[in-house]
Amino acid sequence: MNIGKFKLSRKWTIFSVTANGTFMSTLSAGIVNIALPTMATQFHVTLESIQLVVSMYLLVLTCLLPVFGKLSDMYSRKWMYLGGFITFGIGAVLGAVAGSLPTMLLARAVQGVGSSAMMATSQALIAQIFHGKARGKAFGAIGAVVACGSLAGPALGGALIQAWGWPSVFWISVPVCILGVWRGIYLIPRFRAVKKLKMDWYSALCYVVTSFAFLYALNMGATLGWTSGRILSAFALAAVFLGLFLRREKVSKSPFIGVEIFRIPAISYGLVVALLGFTSLFTNSVLLPFYLTDILHMDPIQIGLLMLPFPVTLAAASAVSGALCAKWPARIITTAGFFFLLTGTLMFALIGSSPSISYIVLAQLVMGAGSGTFQVPNNNTVVSAAPKGQLGVVASVNALARNVGMVSGIALSVAVFSAVQAWALKSGVEAAPAFIRGYSAALLFGALCAVAGGILSAKRDEWPQ
Repeated sequence: MNIGKFKLSRKWTIFSVTANGTFMSTLSAGIVNIALPTMATQFHVTLESIQLVVSMYLLVLTCLLPVFGKLSDMYSRKWMYLGGFITFGIGAVLGAVAGSLPTMLLARAVQGVGSSAMMATSQALIAQIFHGKARGKAFGAIGAVVACGSLAGPALGGALIQAWGWPSVFWISVPVCILGVWRGIYLIPRFRAVKKLKMDWYSALCYVVTSFAFLYALNMGATLGWTSGRILSAFALAAVFLGLFLRREKVSKSPFIGVEIFRIPAISYGLVVALLGFTSLFTNSVLLPFYLTDILHMDPIQIGLLMLPFPVTLAAASAVSGALCAKWPARIITTAGFFFLLTGTLMFALIGSSPSISYIVLAQLVMGAGSGTFQVPNNNTVVSAAPKGQLGVVASVNALARNVGMVSGIALSVAVFSAVQAWALKSGVEAAPAFIRGYSAALLFGALCAVAGGILSAKRDEWPQ
């Protein structure tokens, strides 16, 4: 179907369906995180065990992104997206009735499958619906939707849990899924699939094993120890299957991803920029709440309020960045985003033991501005460079780079923090100063990632053609 004949108002109506799924995914993530302590108490499990509820969702989501991206190029992108909606809703029901941790992990895996299908196709749908200057505005609007979901999640989750218990954070997704599927059936056009494409299932399996083993090792390394047998085995397994995957991609008549897309500078360099940006961003995502709790002795309500400035400026910066995409080169906008990101990470690295509330709020505002500013033009650049018939694959690989950056930022920052803190404690430094040394070192690592991303982005016009 040629979407170009539709009026702009119709395109934004179609866009609202993809925004519905994006909002639900980000909202659900924030709500479930708030429910973890309550679930741990009811399931009689430790903090380390209940964190698997988050890890399982993220691992499944990330590993399946290119699979669904490929399938969306081969079959109906509309039904791939709506199928993800339905699957996410089924996982929500399973989560709401879960009576044990294993059942909850199954529910989160199902939700990860559904969210992966939606995430892999949503950017492709936007890119297929919007063209030219409107595409940048649409990606900016999606960034604002992500911010709104992140903003509403913690507050709504706390209210639901207090009123109706933790199962309510899953039940709330069910009517949203039903509404989204119903609207999507009538509003999303059925685009013409690329019939000649085929799926190399052997290559796909090698990719899934590679990514799952690598992300598992990266995510669990700080907990189990980087030299533990399980972690080393996972890294070794990832290396073996990566070799099998690359070998298969070279000889396959229908490659799973197709290494030729990485020969397009706008895609390959853009993916590295996304990876560095999200690694920098997520160096603070886990450590900041612990800093506010252990060093500043704040309660959960105060911590929640101090988390709000980030998504507020993320939403505003995404909208502004999307509008600027039509006027300014991507190089200028993304580099400005990394400058804000660098400033924010350095502010947290130098925070000390007794900062003012205004200092923390300002640092959060700067970080949010950096996030929203660099994401939109970079997403637009990568997806717009997709070869014909590979829009879904490129969009999903772009989402993959984002998620790997998230996992890497959390895992590596915790590793740096733990190593520096342990060294300080062994040197006779007291607990609080040792914590701050580790925290500062982790955020300096995030600053280095921001510098690398900013340099690469500033040279965007010099990328080989």
